[in-house]
Amino acid sequence: MPQHGYPQQQMPMQQGMPQGYPQQQMPMQQQGVPQQGMPQQVQPQPVPQQARPQAPAPEPASGPGPDGIDWEAEAAALESGADPVGGAAEPEAEEWDGHHEDEHHGDEGYVEEHAEAEQTGFLGEQDESREAQKKRKEKGKKAGRRNGGACLVVALVLVGLLGGAGWWGYGFYQSHFGPPPDFTGDGTGSVQVEVKPGAVGGQIGLALKNAGVVKSVDAFAKACDAEPKCSSIQPGFYGMKKEMPAAAALKELLDQAGGAAIVFPEGKNSSEIYAMIDTKLKLQKGTTAGVAKAQVNDLGLPAYANGNIEGFLWPTRYNIADGMKPEDLLKQMVKNATDKYAAANLDSQAASVGLKSGYEVLIEASILQREGNNPADFAKMAKTIQNRLANEPETHHRLGMDTTLQYSLGRKDLNKSDMDNASNKYNTYINPGLPPGPISNPGDDAINAVLHPADGKWLYFIAMSPTETRFAETAKEHYANVKEYCTNAGQGFDEARGHCTTK
Repeated sequence: MPQHGYPQQQMPMQQGMPQGYPQQQMPMQQQGVPQQGMPQQVQPQPVPQQARPQAPAPEPASGPGPDGIDWEAEAAALESGADPVGGAAEPEAEEWDGHHEDEHHGDEGYVEEHAEAEQTGFLGEQDESREAQKKRKEKGKKAGRRNGGACLVVALVLVGLLGGAGWWGYGFYQSHFGPPPDFTGDGTGSVQVEVKPGAVGGQIGLALKNAGVVKSVDAFAKACDAEPKCSSIQPGFYGMKKEMPAAAALKELLDQAGGAAIVFPEGKNSSEIYAMIDTKLKLQKGTTAGVAKAQVNDLGLPAYANGNIEGFLWPTRYNIADGMKPEDLLKQMVKNATDKYAAANLDSQAASVGLKSGYEVLIEASILQREGNNPADFAKMAKTIQNRLANEPETHHRLGMDTTLQYSLGRKDLNKSDMDNASNKYNTYINPGLPPGPISNPGDDAINAVLHPADGKWLYFIAMSPTETRFAETAKEHYANVKEYCTNAGQGFDEARGHCTTK
């Protein structure tokens, strides 16, 4: 037992006085204060704990020391949780979880709230026992897990908010200030895109986007704005790659100059056009001719054509779509021709030039187109034909044209038998007037020349070269021109007929 008057070391409760030793409770203001004239023993105040059995306070071994304080009693009070000066310690409101210890014995909240009291020794010295260290470590782990989980949640929320704000900001910038979406690279695969007549930048861009060629209409429109030639893009069917940069797609459209197409020049006859279609559509030879013959009543010909397609295959450029059938192309050509003839109102103008109908206008124009080389001479040639049809003494209303007979025979070389055969209605050497139908498919220049002939008395003409046509008013003058032509071509000359012959 230590001597009175010295601080007492912390003693385990089982080393105190025997249980049942009477405790003297003093008023709060008298605790720890010595009475005058005699030493007064100070007893620790019991701490009320809800439903927690308290061990009997140990009986002090002695009274106050020389400094007037009973250090052993003070230590016992600290151990029991009582306020050594003010009495029983009241639980802090913010730390009290509202549960009784006996109802939640071993509860984690209780352990955390009271761990410090249990691990702190006399006068605040930390309990370094193994059990105390273990409790502190467990407390640290739990607090770390709790804090770490909270930090993770906060971090994820912040990342989500920042990510959403960043994406919105990027979208806002792209839509207001950034370049329009565009592909990169050389493109892949292939697709055919139709540029319709009259389509301009944005409309062409939409067709390309719908076909998967460009990524956005704005990208193509931007490329179009930077290229002055964009306005010259021709309508047609274009073979393009998919996923092309807009600038590359624009260049491809300009390079193809109308895309997949076929161009029929003026003056070709139906047989020549059929062969061109077969070649372009990669069909077996004779396919288009067979289709035209079998479907002649379904091609849209007017009644006055009497089922003859010649003269109604309008010469121009036609777009070729993938998988196009020959009848589709023939229908387009016939429609173009009938629309043109209706717009020109050929019937009402025929009489002004000595013709009976618009169909005769077409027939004469087909002869001009086949005979002439230079459109600048068409008006003089038209007048020559009309003069011959009206002249009786010298021409007997006969045209005397090689081209009409060649058309009916399907060859250029003619002999005397061919020229003397009156049964052939296309033999204009024997039969007066115009042949029964067109011999080619004329264009605008030839038709306009028929309706607006030049003023002259010519009865003869011959195309000496692609750029020169000679006209004559007498047979003698004309025969001289023909002989010159035959000699230059390495052929003989028939003086009686004024015609070239093979040697």
